[in-house]
Amino acid sequence: MNDQPRPRLKIPARLLLIDALGLVLAALGLAGLFADLSGPLAFLADKNLAGIFAASGFALITFALGNIVRWHTRMRALQQTQTEQGRRT
Repeated sequence: MNDQPRPRLKIPARLLLIDALGLVLAALGLAGLFADLSGPLAFLADKNLAGIFAASGFALITFALGNIVRWHTRMRALQQTQTEQGRRT
């Protein structure tokens, strides 16, 4: 039995930053599309611009999520390989 705790995997900060930026853009875009923001955020009063913000935000979220899943799969495979090599020795 392996009593050692597994090291905790940390998602790369660049992917979290891309995801957070996408979240902000998507939120601004959706707020511009469905709420009247002509006062505080006058540039979002244009529905086309708000749609571009929302679409680009969701694109960034999708990009980051895909890369996070790919990173996690690669790290789990590497961890499993290291565990199997540790059992052989």
